[in-house]
Amino acid sequence: MKNKNKYEWNTYTCQPSVDKINGNENIYRVEFVRGDIITLEDIPASLPFGGSSGRWGDSGKSWTYQHGTPIGADVIYYAGYEDKFYHLKVDFPIEEMKKALDTTYQYNDHTKEKFTGLIFGFAPQGMVVVWKEYSVFRIELGRYQAEVITDDKALEKQLFRDWSMNREEVRERDFMPNASSTLWDMYRNRYTFKIVMQNENPNLRLFRYCFTNYNGEKKIIFMPSLPATNYENRALPQIFELDWETSADERFRGNIFLNEKIIFEKFKNFKPEDKQEFEVKVSKDNRKLELFLNNEPVEVDSVRIYRGSVMYEGSY
Repeated sequence: MKNKNKYEWNTYTCQPSVDKINGNENIYRVEFVRGDIITLEDIPASLPFGGSSGRWGDSGKSWTYQHGTPIGADVIYYAGYEDKFYHLKVDFPIEEMKKALDTTYQYNDHTKEKFTGLIFGFAPQGMVVVWKEYSVFRIELGRYQAEVITDDKALEKQLFRDWSMNREEVRERDFMPNASSTLWDMYRNRYTFKIVMQNENPNLRLFRYCFTNYNGEKKIIFMPSLPATNYENRALPQIFELDWETSADERFRGNIFLNEKIIFEKFKNFKPEDKQEFEVKVSKDNRKLELFLNNEPVEVDSVRIYRGSVMYEGSY
């Protein structure tokens, strides 16, 4: 058996976040009856106690460290907004998980992030997405389907025995008869695209792109000598973040917040294998960022430019 402390990681749970409904701002929260993580070494591991939190792909809460190589999950949970108990029993690909624990991702010039945990996301209709986490990086492991438990009286008694509300009261407040996983499945659609930077300042040096995607993934790409990424099959970005310099006194970080309705409308007729090109244009005075798709301007929610503080190898 491997040393149980060789691999040390965390587990997190999350849910979609929405505006407050019927006085409940955590309408999609699920509560756990059981949350076992199966490990290759038979070392006990689990999800956090209690219920889910945060937003899609990001729990916002930490938990005690777990150990071993996670290769599956056996979870029973209650979704109050559907008034249903679900059972998730799933095996993860063993070779992929063994590789995941030995993989690192480059965060900056001097830091590589190791595997730090698994994030479980619970959406309507028993949809469960699991992400591999490497500190700020999130990579989707897979989308899984939990099954409804029809004979749930014993589970109801177990879960609600210490609650201030009973099952009927939860149902009255939270029940959503039309709850659907369609939106979060749409977020998982992947397309082939690259990012190209166009600028009016010959002194500009681009150092990295950071993608925060609608499907919960997050990835950082350090730039080669030319400011363009390779074509890659990706989920659509929710936020583009980029770091650049134009002199030793001019370091910047820019964020482009995309509009969900607009960007998915533009991509709805594209095939996953068709190649698309995003272009980011930076004005000569570093005060303006614009986004284009296949040479056409893209309306976005907002753009923010900050004075940067990070220095890279190759900085002025």
